[in-house]
Amino acid sequence: MKDLLQSSQHCGLKGNSVFEAIATIRDAVAYAEVTRFPLFVLTIDFQGAFDNLSHECLFEVLCKYGFSERFRKRIWNIYNNSTSSVQINGYRSSPFKIKSSIRQGFPLSMILYATCLNPFLCTLENSLRGLRMGRHRARTSVLAYADDVTIFVTTPTDITKLQEAIQCFEAASGVRVNIQKSRAIAFGS
Repeated sequence: MKDLLQSSQHCGLKGNSVFEAIATIRDAVAYAEVTRFPLFVLTIDFQGAFDNLSHECLFEVLCKYGFSERFRKRIWNIYNNSTSSVQINGYRSSPFKIKSSIRQGFPLSMILYATCLNPFLCTLENSLRGLRMGRHRARTSVLAYADDVTIFVTTPTDITKLQEAIQCFEAASGVRVNIQKSRAIAFGS
C-alpha cells in the first residue's frame, strides 16, 4: 500500500499515524502564525463516507490500481448481490439491494476507502500550492486519515481547484461533503 497510496494518507501506511498527521497540522498553523504566511486550514467531513461509497467506484479504482483479478473477485463476492432489510417494532421490511457502502467492521474497510479516496488526494496534491515548512521539507497541501481530510489553502486560485476536485470526487464516488461539519480556519496574515 505504501507504493499505491499518497504519503498524505496516514491510515493504512506503515510508519504513518494519526499523531504524525496532527503534528503536521500543528506545525503548519505555527508556521503560518510565525511567518504571517496566509493559510486556510480546511477540514472536510464526508457525510456517511463509508455508507455512501459507490460499489462501482470501488471496483473501478481497484482495477485501475492494478489489483489482481483474484482479489477483485473476492471483494466482488462480498459486495455483489448484498441485500439488507429494516426492522421496526418487530416488523421486517422486504430485502433491498445495496449498491453502495463498505461494510463496517470488515477488516479491509479502512484500506478500501483510503484506496478510493486516493485519486482525490492525488488531484489535490498536484493542483494546490500548499506550503513548505523548514528548509528541506516537502510541499504539503493535504492530509488524510481514512475519510478525515485536512486541506491547506494558500492562494485564492486554490479555492477554484479545490471546488473542482470535490465536485469530481463526489460525482465519481457517491460520497458528499457535509458542509455543516466541515470547517475552515484562517491563520497568518
